[in-house]
Amino acid sequence: MTPKDVRVGAWRLPMPIKSKRIHLIERDNRVIRLDANSQVWESGYWIISDAKAKQLLGGSILLHKKQKEPSFFGGVILNYRIQKGGEWKGRVIFTFEYRADHRMVLADRGGWSQEMKVVVNE
Repeated sequence: MTPKDVRVGAWRLPMPIKSKRIHLIERDNRVIRLDANSQVWESGYWIISDAKAKQLLGGSILLHKKQKEPSFFGGVILNYRIQKGGEWKGRVIFTFEYRADHRMVLADRGGWSQEMKVVVNE
């Protein structure tokens, strides 16, 4: 059994994978499935720099309702784009492939800022 498989009750321990990832507090249900026949989704309108979003490509996105609760959804980041206009102009929209092992993952307590926690180097 790998550390990734270790669970405490119904929750996983903090993600032990040494990979780049972003934990986000998602309260507004801005998660959209792009195609009913695939597991590709978008989550958007995040305030994050273009450079930081680019660093996260290929890493994990983990969506939480609260910082101290496990993720309810997530996956591997495939791409991102910057919203061009309207109310959310300049904000990042991540495209990701859903992965079941990205559910029920707890984030470590430290490192949260503005309802997000970014880990790019460990």
